Amino acid sequence: MADIKIRNYVTLKQLCEEISVSFATGRNWMKLGKITAQTDDSRGRPLFARWYVEQLKADIKSGNSTVLKKRRNKKYVSGSKIYDSYLLPGSCNRKKVKNLIELISVQGFPLNEMEIRLILAECALQMFIQREDINGFSETNVLAEYLKKGCSLHGYEFLINDLLIEKTQIFSYLAEHPEFFSIAYQYQESEDLLGLIYISCKDSGERKSVGTYFTPTTIVNKLIQKLINGNDIEKKKILDPCCGTGNFLLQIPGSVGVEYLYGNDIDQISVHLTRINLALKYHMKDRNILYQHITVNDYLTFEKKEYFDYIIGNPPWGYEFSEEQSIQLKKKYICASAGTIESYDLFLEQALSNLKLNGVLSFVLPEAVLNVKSHLPIRALLMENQSIQYLEYLGNVFDQVQCPCIILQMLRNHMPLSCIGMTVNDGRRIYTVREERKIDKGSFNFALTDEEYKVWQKLENVPGKMTLKNKAKFALGIVTGNNKAYITGQKTKENEMILRGQDLRKFHFLESGRYMVYKPEVFQQAAPAGYYRASAKLLYRFICSQLVFAYDDQQTLSLNSCNLLIPELDDMDIKYILAVLNSRMAQFYFKKKFNSIKILRSHIEQIPIPVAEKEQQKNIIQLVNTLLVPACEADAVRNFEQLDLEMANIFRLTSAEYAVIKEALINENLFLY
Repeated sequence: MADIKIRNYVTLKQLCEEISVSFATGRNWMKLGKITAQTDDSRGRPLFARWYVEQLKADIKSGNSTVLKKRRNKKYVSGSKIYDSYLLPGSCNRKKVKNLIELISVQGFPLNEMEIRLILAECALQMFIQREDINGFSETNVLAEYLKKGCSLHGYEFLINDLLIEKTQIFSYLAEHPEFFSIAYQYQESEDLLGLIYISCKDSGERKSVGTYFTPTTIVNKLIQKLINGNDIEKKKILDPCCGTGNFLLQIPGSVGVEYLYGNDIDQISVHLTRINLALKYHMKDRNILYQHITVNDYLTFEKKEYFDYIIGNPPWGYEFSEEQSIQLKKKYICASAGTIESYDLFLEQALSNLKLNGVLSFVLPEAVLNVKSHLPIRALLMENQSIQYLEYLGNVFDQVQCPCIILQMLRNHMPLSCIGMTVNDGRRIYTVREERKIDKGSFNFALTDEEYKVWQKLENVPGKMTLKNKAKFALGIVTGNNKAYITGQKTKENEMILRGQDLRKFHFLESGRYMVYKPEVFQQAAPAGYYRASAKLLYRFICSQLVFAYDDQQTLSLNSCNLLIPELDDMDIKYILAVLNSRMAQFYFKKKFNSIKILRSHIEQIPIPVAEKEQQKNIIQLVNTLLVPACEADAVRNFEQLDLEMANIFRLTSAEYAVIKEALINENLFLY
C-alpha cells in the first residue's frame, strides 16, 4: 500500500503547490469541506489521489470550481483576452484583433498551439503581401490560397512554413473556422501586430506561469528613446535576451542594421514571430542572420560567451522554476542564493555579465527590485561594477497587473555605484542628481531631488531618534477563510463590529456596518485575543499609498486589511506616537524610502520617532484628541495642519525644509474625514 500511495497520492502540501495556494489556505479548505482527502498515511496525515488533484485543477481552469473564484491568484482561470495597451493608441489593427478574440470566445475554450499558429500565419501572410506588393492573393483567407495554389511569397516562404505544424489538420481547421481567417489586417511598420494576436490568443494562465508580461509599445518607445539620447547605437551590437515577439528590437531606429540586432527567447513561436517582424521591417530574406541572431534558448542556462554594447528588454517576472531548475540556478547565480528565486533578478545578473566595458543595460522591471528585501542580493551586485544612468518610475502600466514598474538604465563601467549625473523621472518631474548620496543595498532610494534628500537625511538623523523596532507588538487582522459565512451587515446581541482597512481614517475610524461573532477557533488565522482586546492600540491600513493610523481604545476587532500595533517605547505616549506616524514627516520618509502600497511591519519599524519632553507630548496629545472623532472637512484639515506644524518643530525642521515636504506630498489624500 505504501508504494501505491507514493505513486498515486500527494500530500496536502504538494496539492497546495500544484494549485498555487498556501498550505494554511489548504488546511482551511479541508476544514470547510472545499477539498477532501481520499485516504491518509501511516501517521494520519491526509493524502489526495492523483486523479482528484488533476480533476480539481481541470475544474478550476475551466471555471467549474468556485474554490479560486474569490482569490487574487487566478493562475488556473484562463482564456483569450485582448491585450488593450500593447499597440500604440490609434492603431487601426486593435479593433481587428478585438473582433478576432470575440470570434474565438464564442467557441468557449482556448485555442491550442496549432490553431494559434494558423491564425498568426494568416496575419503574417497578409502583411508580407502588402509589404512586398505581391499580386495574386485575396484580401483575406490567404493562408488557404497560399497552401492550395503554392503561390510565391518572394523568398519569405521559409518564415511562414516555420509556423505551420501538423499539416494534415490544417485544411480541415480552415474549413471549420473560416471566420478566424476573414479579418483583413493592415501592415504598419514597426508595429508588433503579430505579438498582439499571439498574447491575446494565448491562454492567460499559461502566460502568468512563465512570467510573460508583454510591454506596451508606449513603454518600449520610452526605453528606446532614452537609450538613443546620449548613446551612440550605430554599428553596435544590441541584444534582447527575452525578446518575446521582438517589439523592443522593432522599435530600434531603422538606421541600425539588422545585422547588429540579436534576440533570444524560450518560446519558439515568439522567436518565429520576431524573425517575421524583422524580415518585414528590413525586407530581410537572409536565413543565416535571422536564425543565428534570433534564437530559441534558455538565456539563464545557455552559455552565451558573446558580449554586447547594449542589452535591452523586459525579463520575465515570477517565472515558476522547477525544483531541479532551482538547484541548478542556485549554483550559478549569486542572486539565487536567497530563499526566493526571482527570474528578473537572474536576467539582470546574467545580462550584466554579457555587457562590454561601458556597455549599457536598459530593462523594464518591477519597482520592487529597488526596495524589497528579497532583492537585496541583486542590489548588492548592482553596486559593484556599474552606475545608473537613468531611472524612470512608471507606475502600473501592464493590463490588469497591479505592480508598479520602472525603467532602469545602467552603465557597465567597472566602478562602484555612484549617483552623480543620474537622471530620474518620478512621473511628476525630471531631475539630475548632482551630489553624491549614501547608497544602501537595503533600499535604493532615488525618488527624491538633492534638496529632498537633504531633508530626508535630516529626518533619518533627528537627534535622539527612536524607532519601533523591538519596541512594539504587531499583529495581523483576522483572516476568516470565508467572510460570507462569518460576517454580516446585521447587528445582533451576539455579534460585534469588525473593521476593514477602508474604514480607517487618520486618528479615528468610521462605523463599518460589518459584524461578526468572535470565534477565533474557526477562523483561518487570528492573533491572540489580547492584541484585539488591548486597552489601547493603533490600527493601520495594510494596503494604501499613505500611512493611515487610527487610535482604538474600544477593543475593536479588525480584518487582515486592518492590522494593529501596540507601541512599547519608554516615556512615549501612544497618542504621541500616533501623531508621529500620521505626520507628513513620516509619510515623506516612508514614500521616499519605500514607495510601497503595502504598509509592512519592517517599514513602520524604521520610521524615525523624535524624542519629545513630557510637556511637548502633552501639547501634541491635546491636538490629537481633536482628531479622534469624525469631523467636517474644514475642521479636520485645520486641526491636522496645526498638529502637523507642531510635529515639524519637534523634528527640528526649518520652515523651508517643512515646505519641501509639503510640496513633495502636494495633492495627496490626507485620509482625515
